[in-house]
Amino acid sequence: MRVGGINLSIWREPYFLGRLGWTLSQAGLTVLLGAAIAWPLAYLLSRYALRGKLGLLRLLLLPFVTPTLVAVLGLTALLGPRGWITQLTGLDLSDSPALIILGNLFFNLPIMLRLAYGGFARVPPSLTGAARTLGASHWQAALTVALPLALPGLAAGAILVFLYSALSFGLPLTLGGEKYATLEVEIYTLTAYELRLPEASALILGQLVVTLAATLIYTRLTTGAVTSAARTLPGARGAAALALFSLLALTLLICFSPLLAVVIRSFSGVGGPTLAFWRGLVSPDNDPPLSLMLYNTLRFAGFTLLGAVVLGASHALGAYLSRSRSLDALSLLPLMLSPVSVGVGYLLTYPAWAAQLGLLIAAYTLIASPLITRSLLPALRALPLRALEAARTLGASPLMASRTVALPLIWPALRGGAALSLATVLGEFGATLVLTRPEWATLSTGLYERLGRPGAQNLGEACALATILLGLALGAFTVLDGGEGEVA
Repeated sequence: MRVGGINLSIWREPYFLGRLGWTLSQAGLTVLLGAAIAWPLAYLLSRYALRGKLGLLRLLLLPFVTPTLVAVLGLTALLGPRGWITQLTGLDLSDSPALIILGNLFFNLPIMLRLAYGGFARVPPSLTGAARTLGASHWQAALTVALPLALPGLAAGAILVFLYSALSFGLPLTLGGEKYATLEVEIYTLTAYELRLPEASALILGQLVVTLAATLIYTRLTTGAVTSAARTLPGARGAAALALFSLLALTLLICFSPLLAVVIRSFSGVGGPTLAFWRGLVSPDNDPPLSLMLYNTLRFAGFTLLGAVVLGASHALGAYLSRSRSLDALSLLPLMLSPVSVGVGYLLTYPAWAAQLGLLIAAYTLIASPLITRSLLPALRALPLRALEAARTLGASPLMASRTVALPLIWPALRGGAALSLATVLGEFGATLVLTRPEWATLSTGLYERLGRPGAQNLGEACALATILLGLALGAFTVLDGGEGEVA
């Protein structure tokens, strides 16, 4: 059955129904494992003082914006056929779905932890204290009092992680192969290799229905949530301390060991430390040259940042002034769509512009701008209206009051959102594959090409490119992050 050029009959084929089942099941398993780690850790972090806690929560944003291919390299360096853990233990996960699940946790565990922490931090300690005075144990008070009150934040994090895992592209493409391909991989295959756009459109439409429903639920759960700093108890002791530091160590191992493995592998050869891989990147016969890939990456990211700031800030201001739940939910929609779907959508809508750079920048901007919107909205909603009114009574115009009072207060959130957007775009991969041209080679496409070539030199050069991408992402946070940006 075709509707407006969309072949809906593809949903009757057992193969694609199987791909849908695997897509949803791997996302669900990621949520369950993430909740088992993030929820108790978030509760303990919200209740007990820990030196460097806020810095840790900020640092955990790095895996979220790490380019997908960097994570792929890190996971294979640890658990692939020739990975370090594989060589030590004999455990090779390269032909199993476990590597995809670990990759999902690498990206999404920090988001689940941060949102769960915000949910538990809003629970007044006096309520759990009252339960303790009535005879409840520490964990009974947590399960019967804190958990139900924090449930909206926990559920919102679970929905986000489910959607991010279900819509991921780079991980199943590079680690799953044909056996563990998700719907996103099938959309890319139908578009790039088989040119079956009606069928690809049907798959995108099915995902969009699920995405819209989940987005509305997420918006309802987070509407009206106000972040507050709950009073924390002194440092954890006994069983609480053991649980806190064990879960924290596990989280850091999942989220940062792949990054460390990539950097080490870029300097490690068969015979020991080497710079051969870095020399290969700057070799005169390297095609495409490193300078071109770096130039395109920075150029595209710069253009995108300008567009994303304008579009994201305008959307946040409109949602704030209108108090519209629908407009608020609309800002989440691009976050729930994979870059592949965005690229295919642009191809279908503007086929005559397929080879134009503006189309690629537009796709990048659509992917990046929601991060600015979601960072700015909480800051706008937290603006002290009395301060603005006081400035007006002192003779300031609305524009001057906004510039002298509102802008300084929301500036850190804008910087934080810009850092998230820039770091995300630097390693963007999915939309680039759909809309790219040979002369638009970026660091991420160069990394992907080397992963498809055999030999230790290509793998080492891929790790070197990944290290550059990781350094650029760190640089974006160093230069732009104001320390108070938050995705909400």
